[in-house]
Amino acid sequence: MAATLTGGFFLFTKDDFFLLWKSALTALGFASNLYFARGKDYFDPAQEEKPLLHIWSLSVEEQFYFVFPILLLLVARKSLRVQAGFLAALCALSLAASFIPSALDKYYLPHLRACELLIGSLTAVWMRCRQQRQPAIGRRCAAAGALFAVCILSTCLFSYSEQTAYFPGPAALIPCLAVAALIYFNHYEHPLKKFFQSKITVAAGLISYSLYLWHWPILAFMRYIGPDNLPPYSPAAAVVLILLLSLISYHCIEKPFKKWQGSFAQSVLWIYALPMLILGAGSFFAMRLPFMAQYDRLGLTRSNTSCHNNTVRQCLWGDTEKQPELLVLGDSHADHYKTFFDAVGKKEKWSATMVSADACAYVEGYASRVFQNWAACRAVYRYAEEHLPRYSKVVLAMRWGSQMPENSRSLAYDAGFFQKFDRMLHKLSSEKQAVYLMADNLASSYNVQRAYILSSRIPGYRQTLRPDDESTLKANARIRELAAKYPNVYIIDAAAYIPADFQIGGLPVYSDKDHINPYGGTELAKRFSEKQRFLDTRHNH
Repeated sequence: MAATLTGGFFLFTKDDFFLLWKSALTALGFASNLYFARGKDYFDPAQEEKPLLHIWSLSVEEQFYFVFPILLLLVARKSLRVQAGFLAALCALSLAASFIPSALDKYYLPHLRACELLIGSLTAVWMRCRQQRQPAIGRRCAAAGALFAVCILSTCLFSYSEQTAYFPGPAALIPCLAVAALIYFNHYEHPLKKFFQSKITVAAGLISYSLYLWHWPILAFMRYIGPDNLPPYSPAAAVVLILLLSLISYHCIEKPFKKWQGSFAQSVLWIYALPMLILGAGSFFAMRLPFMAQYDRLGLTRSNTSCHNNTVRQCLWGDTEKQPELLVLGDSHADHYKTFFDAVGKKEKWSATMVSADACAYVEGYASRVFQNWAACRAVYRYAEEHLPRYSKVVLAMRWGSQMPENSRSLAYDAGFFQKFDRMLHKLSSEKQAVYLMADNLASSYNVQRAYILSSRIPGYRQTLRPDDESTLKANARIRELAAKYPNVYIIDAAAYIPADFQIGGLPVYSDKDHINPYGGTELAKRFSEKQRFLDTRHNH
């Protein structure tokens, strides 16, 4: 974990390193699975780019080991048959729970994964029962059973995917039962057993834990950098590095600690508490070093100093000595304009109230998954319902492209959005002095801030950035068509001042692929103000 945090410190953006630090803390607290069960946050990197994602399974195991022994005390003195029945009942409850809907990602939930671990316990009890009865299983029968189990496991390996139904749940039982059968049949002598007793297989088993710990961080860092930016021999180099680190870890850390003779209190102190304190505090202070703090100082990272997702924070931008003249509503593509509104408002002597939430488009009658499932989104609508009537001017800014049919899988998508938006514009144009629609900015082909940071930290790293967002182009055109229908609905195209390489003054203007950072908002305001005024009614539709 220390190595992973160190690697993340040098390779990750500050926002991504903060998320890595949080995942490390939850891993140290045996709650990594619960952290990831909350789902992927809007600004999170891809799951396969999270170096500590794999620790979730270890957290599930630890949680199981905390609870299971307590439950086992209920039948510890009972017969093997009673113990088997008790374990089978627990397994059945775990399976039944997998059919209950959950707002969390079921993949990571411990009570749904318990049946997989309980299969191992049932196998142990079953084998004890069979030993007492001393059954006679021939070599051929044992070999056939082991071969069948291997075939089942191989089939699962190549046929299971992210789309596999009832996983976790009944589908997870199939490979678990196959492993249980393999353990059982390998308890007897048969020709195939020699393969599992070979030196290579045994050696792989010995370092399997270290392999598991090392393989994912290495692969995650490679994915984060991007396959196009790595040499062609990088996959082979990764295999060698994973094996080398696993061997070092096994011989220098795992084996010595297996021989540890300290008391329970000493083990808790030296093996758990002290490392947790060092890693947690070290990462906390690392984020405040000039190496990391410079990105906040320059305004290159995301800023949370607004009403985004929280209507009780600072909402007012621009000349705060003036009464707010504009109400800005929308999603994160509204929020990322806060420094733009702040700078333009100060220059033009007006202020704006900004209220927004992740993926939360604003339109009357909004029907989307994010509106149904995200309380912060519904809070935006409640705020607008209460405060919109007292504003003479309104600004609507959002990721219009999320409403295009090709993006129907987006949480923000509403099939009837543009029809509803047209009706709302008709209403607002008759009620308000002016309605301003922010043309959306184009997404980059690659994470802009990541490219900037990696190019400064990896010798020879080059990443070509280009606009890559056909749906936004089409959506902007659609919005312009709607705006042209109403005389007091205006298009504000601040995004037109974004350079093709997404940099101004050698610094990135995006915090990721499509969100303008505070620095970018300020720089766009300068360019915008040189050409036009925001509240000038002579805007082009």
